[in-house]
Amino acid sequence: MTSVLNIGKVDVRESLGAEEFYRDYVNKKPVLMKGAIAGMPAVSQWSVPYLTSLAPELPVRLKTGYLAEGNTVTWSMRQYSEFVDDLVEGRTTTDGPPPYLHDLPLFSMIPALRADIEPFPAHMLPKFFRDQWWKFPQFFVGPPDAMTPLHFDSLQTHNLFFQIHGSKRFLIVDPEDRQYCYTYNWRWSHIDAENPDLDRHPLYQRARVRECVVETGDLLYMPPGALHHVRSLTTSISFNVDWHDKRSALRGLAAVRHGMPVKNLRYNTLFALGVCAGVPLRVLEPALKSYFYYVS
Repeated sequence: MTSVLNIGKVDVRESLGAEEFYRDYVNKKPVLMKGAIAGMPAVSQWSVPYLTSLAPELPVRLKTGYLAEGNTVTWSMRQYSEFVDDLVEGRTTTDGPPPYLHDLPLFSMIPALRADIEPFPAHMLPKFFRDQWWKFPQFFVGPPDAMTPLHFDSLQTHNLFFQIHGSKRFLIVDPEDRQYCYTYNWRWSHIDAENPDLDRHPLYQRARVRECVVETGDLLYMPPGALHHVRSLTTSISFNVDWHDKRSALRGLAAVRHGMPVKNLRYNTLFALGVCAGVPLRVLEPALKSYFYYVS
């Protein structure tokens, strides 16, 4: 058996106001907002060569091989841009998944990029994350077939995903169905979501799976704990903002009882102080510094 019996579609909306977004989707289910960020200058300007032109010698840490194994290598942006171009043009090949610029805070590393992200939909974030939103995004830059296997976000945060260039296919499993996903090391799944072996992993056929293709100018929301498998269909530039509201922050504290690594409790405690107790980011920022540069 090689197919999931219950694959649905992610809800698609053109745009959402904050009230409707929170009422219908936050803490409930994913939603794809088609063209919601198409007016940002980045959508028409950014490419891998463009990023490289701003900081050609910037060292960036790339994930290599199967991402769950955590192997990395450091190249310059120029080296990575040349590699992506060679791969797309067929001048080089890779055995397995290509190196992937994954989980890097490029807005802090290349501040000039911030001007291209306007108007930013800050109304979708709680106040703690809203005022200095550019400190929280993590970037994903890679060639076709760059892939992140089925997993959920380590702090059990909400995920707002911005597709700036290219397209990606998402397979998303409802958080409540984690029990069917054969997880290990807290957040990774043994399931090959694109070609699941239901003889080996029979419980997975009970999982509710949704599919969508996120294209240039689209915005995707996923609720806390949603497992997702992501494959780049083209050369792609994306970033996401992981964020807590009061409900998810409290769940994030309790998650340590369900297998979350104790080291992650520190970050969730800091976010809970910000979101639930109103401690401002300027006070918590020194303790969060390692989070902003955290490659999961």
